[in-house]
Amino acid sequence: MTTTTIPGSPTNGSGPPVLAIRDLHKSFGKLEVLKGISLEMREGQVSVLIGASGSGKSTLMRCVNRLETPTQGTVRFRDTEIGPANLTRVRREIGFVFQRFNLFPHLTALENVTLAPRCVLGAPAEQAEREARELLEQVHLSAKADNYPAELSGGQQQRVAIARALALRPALLMFDEPTSALDPELVGEVLEVMRDLAAEGRTMLIATHEMGFAREVASHVMFLHLGQILEEGPPDQIFESPREARTREFLARVLGP
Repeated sequence: MTTTTIPGSPTNGSGPPVLAIRDLHKSFGKLEVLKGISLEMREGQVSVLIGASGSGKSTLMRCVNRLETPTQGTVRFRDTEIGPANLTRVRREIGFVFQRFNLFPHLTALENVTLAPRCVLGAPAEQAEREARELLEQVHLSAKADNYPAELSGGQQQRVAIARALALRPALLMFDEPTSALDPELVGEVLEVMRDLAAEGRTMLIATHEMGFAREVASHVMFLHLGQILEEGPPDQIFESPREARTREFLARVLGP
C-alpha cells in the first residue's frame, strides 16, 4: 500500500490533508476494481489520474463522494471520514464534473447554475443569479445564459457543468474524464477553463486521457493499472522517465513515437 503526499503546494507538509484515502477497495460482485488505493492531497494541489480504460480511475473518484460505496478502506475529507451521516454536507464542498454533462434539460444555463446555491445554500435569488452570471462569464459563456442545454454544443454544456460545480464554492473539484464525451474540436475549450482553474490555485483531482494537459497542469501524476497505483510522481518524471515497464508501454501507446 502506497501513501502519496502530493508536492508542489506552499502548504505542503503543514495542516491536515484536504483529501486522504486509505487502503481503498471496491468490488462489484467477484470483480475487484480497486485494490488498496491510498493517497493524500493538500490545498492548492492538482492530482491527475491516468491509465487505460478499466483501470479504476472513475470508480476511485465515485468512491470519494459515495456515488459508489467502498468495499473496504476510508476516505477522509479534511478531518472527517466520509460516511452516510455527513455525506450531504461533504458533497457541498466537493464539486464533481462528470463525463456526461448531467444538466437539467428543462432549465437554462443560468438556471442550472443557480439551482444548487438557492436550494442547497439558501442563497437569495438575486445573489444566486448575480454569482451564476459571473461564473458563466468565467467559463466564457455569458452570452449563453438563457440558452437551454439542447441549444449548446457539448463543450458548452460541459463548461456550464463546471460553472455549476463552482457555484457551491467547493474546497475540492473533481473531474471524471470531462472531455471523453466531446468531439475532438471541442476538447480545447474545456481544457482551457480547467487550466484557468489550476492557475487560480484550485485543489483538483482529475481523471483524464489528455496527456499533454496532464503534464502541463499536474502537481502529481498517478498511473493506475488494474486497480492499483502502479507508479506516481511529478509529471516530468512520469512522462520523461517512467520506472515501470507498464507505464512506459501505456505512454508509448497513447503518445505515439
